[in-house]
Amino acid sequence: MADAERQKAALEPAQSGAQESQEGPTRRVAPIQARNQGKALTPASSQADEHHGPTPVLTQQIDLFIATGRAAMPKDELATMEHPVYAIEDGDQRILSYEHNGVTLEVTPSVKGRATIHDKDIVLTCVSKVVAAVNRGEAVSRTVSIKAHDVLTFTNRSTSGRGYELLEQALERLAGTRIKTSIATGKPARRRTKGFGLIDAWETITRGPNNRLEELRITLSEFTFDAAMALEVLSIDQDYFKLRKATEKRLYELARKHCGNQGRWKVGLELLQKKVGSRQPLFKFRAAVRGIGEEGSLPSYHLIFLHADDSVVFYGRGDAGLAAMESDLVSLPKPKAEGSRRKSVRRPAKKEI
Repeated sequence: MADAERQKAALEPAQSGAQESQEGPTRRVAPIQARNQGKALTPASSQADEHHGPTPVLTQQIDLFIATGRAAMPKDELATMEHPVYAIEDGDQRILSYEHNGVTLEVTPSVKGRATIHDKDIVLTCVSKVVAAVNRGEAVSRTVSIKAHDVLTFTNRSTSGRGYELLEQALERLAGTRIKTSIATGKPARRRTKGFGLIDAWETITRGPNNRLEELRITLSEFTFDAAMALEVLSIDQDYFKLRKATEKRLYELARKHCGNQGRWKVGLELLQKKVGSRQPLFKFRAAVRGIGEEGSLPSYHLIFLHADDSVVFYGRGDAGLAAMESDLVSLPKPKAEGSRRKSVRRPAKKEI
């Protein structure tokens, strides 16, 4: 009885969402029917995230998950935080081949370019909504219905007409970018040996004579959905979406993944460039990283560039990071004290008269 009531409650928003005004959208939305009734899916525990709360006991799948405007804490996928799946440069047409510690990754862009880390904001919005529903024990689906305005506001983007146009362009790049990888997601983990899109499909629903974009329907890839169901995610700072430089976003992701709530994470510059996915010459990447560190723009973290060994250290802004920074300062070699012996001064010889 409890399961039936919960399922009924999960369907009510979808049924109410099907009631349209007299103007009507370009495509009407039919009431959602549940599937897999009585079949419970139990998400496995993930790498610990202090914000997840108790692991839900039952989560059912339905045909369409209606993501409401209910507040959700931003989440990021562990796999794409670790490796450079998304481009940090607009119009990137190269095929990325990447290998690190046994993980292989090949990313092939479409003719419209590879999906960028800014495009990823749309995926993170859907993942955040799905994870929030899973934590509440609600029914979810790979296909997420969400208001376009909610995506723009959640990701701190402009809600002007141009903002809606950019959403569609981003969806095209996400669906067109193909990935082949040995990264496993979900519990039990399943490895993909065939290509798949960063999203499987997308659809827009517009309203009124001006075709105002109102609703997005996005089908997440199994790769992403399995990660969300298994809670293989980390909470990220809401200010992440205020970052406008792609390299800043990528550096924050790596700091959050490796430093987390611990004190520090140190990495060599060449390895950092590989993980960021930058194709700049190393000296330009070095200058960019130093500039970001001097600006102090990363939420929750300080970035320090070390000239001595060409490396970068990330410190958390909390007590653990401050303690780690003080410890590192104490361990620095002390400058040699100047000798007390006075230098002899050579006096000029007297001129003979």
